[in-house]
Amino acid sequence: MDIIKNYVEEFNLNDEETIKNDIDNAHVYEWMKDEVPVFECPDKEIERAYYFRFWTYRKHIKTTKDGVVITEFLPKVLWSGKHNTINAAAGHHIYEGRWLKNSDRYLKSYIEFFLSVSDKSHMYSNWLIDAVYKYSLITGDYDFGSDFIEKLDKYYAEWEEKHGLKNGSFWSFDNYDAMEYSVSGTDKKLKVRKGVRPTLNSYMCADALAISRFASICGDKETAEKYMKKYEFLKNFINENLYEDGFYRAYHYTKKEDPTKAVLKKGTSPRELIGYIPFMFDIPEKGRENCFDLLLSEDGFYSEYGLTTVERSNPRFMYPVKHECLWNGYIWPFATSQTLTALMNVARNCEDKKYKEMFVPLLSQYARMHKRTREDGTTVLWIDEVMSPVDGDWSSRSLLKKWGWSILKGGYERGKDYNHSTFCDLVISGICGISVKDGQINVEPIIPDNWDYFSLRGVKVLGKEYEIDYSRQKGLTVTEK
Repeated sequence: MDIIKNYVEEFNLNDEETIKNDIDNAHVYEWMKDEVPVFECPDKEIERAYYFRFWTYRKHIKTTKDGVVITEFLPKVLWSGKHNTINAAAGHHIYEGRWLKNSDRYLKSYIEFFLSVSDKSHMYSNWLIDAVYKYSLITGDYDFGSDFIEKLDKYYAEWEEKHGLKNGSFWSFDNYDAMEYSVSGTDKKLKVRKGVRPTLNSYMCADALAISRFASICGDKETAEKYMKKYEFLKNFINENLYEDGFYRAYHYTKKEDPTKAVLKKGTSPRELIGYIPFMFDIPEKGRENCFDLLLSEDGFYSEYGLTTVERSNPRFMYPVKHECLWNGYIWPFATSQTLTALMNVARNCEDKKYKEMFVPLLSQYARMHKRTREDGTTVLWIDEVMSPVDGDWSSRSLLKKWGWSILKGGYERGKDYNHSTFCDLVISGICGISVKDGQINVEPIIPDNWDYFSLRGVKVLGKEYEIDYSRQKGLTVTEK
């Protein structure tokens, strides 16, 4: 059985191909057959979503005069940069794309674009350099040119210039984090407040560590030590100043307050999914994992349809705002994939088995989000921007349609096939457990007790292809092709 062909035929049959870039529907089967590792598992929702997300990812691969880039929206949006790029989800794009067999064809020029070409490489906070390092771990290729370290240093320094505080931490607005109208970042009068948030501070912490490691590989001891100090400072800062009552939170300040102190005032900041971002980069101190219990609590972040961006018990949960992009309790794949990446790390690093037991059920719930029911009652695979936790409606799409698909907001079906999150990476690095340790492939799968099997064939790591097979009878086998 050609599993890729079967899924492609299903996806193509139900697709309205509104935008064509490098790989159209007529050629996507050949592309996926050449590029995508073959995954099979008992949870067919996860399996189908895995292929669907690679099928949608290729729609965003676009060759330009500046090389290949990866887009977020398919139609042109007014707030994008050159070639319709947006830097907010670049980390997601690289995490996801690193598992393509010829990932260098797409990602090397994309990385260079944000380091050297883009006119808006610092528009939104992101974890670009961390993602580049994790891409290099999988490919084994750390060669990005003779001036690579200088480019990384310049990229980081621009963040320090634009968003740095005197004490070495970073500030942002929630909309600079691409998280508009969050409960923490917007007051009751809808006024946006500056904040020292777990978002940009965690990203810069992770980027500093990545630059230090790249510099060490390149033999630049001075730069390696410089960025290791930045990493250690930010790690300590986040743990000491952005953690209150068992949760990482955003500190928002007024004009009268000194933001360089950035000490949380008890009870002033809500629990939001951004509080899990430090775990995404292994920043937290040991013993702080209990906050993940809130992912299964209906007073916390759990809803029937997905994880809410602020606790459901918060008084301002889903407060009314006339806007299509709301982070005040709505469900976002962007935040869901960040949180599940964080949970994956905790599941591997914590002795308590309950976190491993949480991972696949929550990933399965995420997989079930990838649907939309058409007006004729037909259910099709779908990924869009934001979902309502009340009824599972892709609420941004419903609002944009109601408002007449305004060209000022991106026009017809702006959010269709939205490339703003990961899913395949959570399957390959999470369920299948693929990573690199000490220069070799490492496999630590997260397998539910009720699964009898899974397989991943043709995954490329350090220049070699592998087959990963698990069965209850034979256990786990890793075979080099």
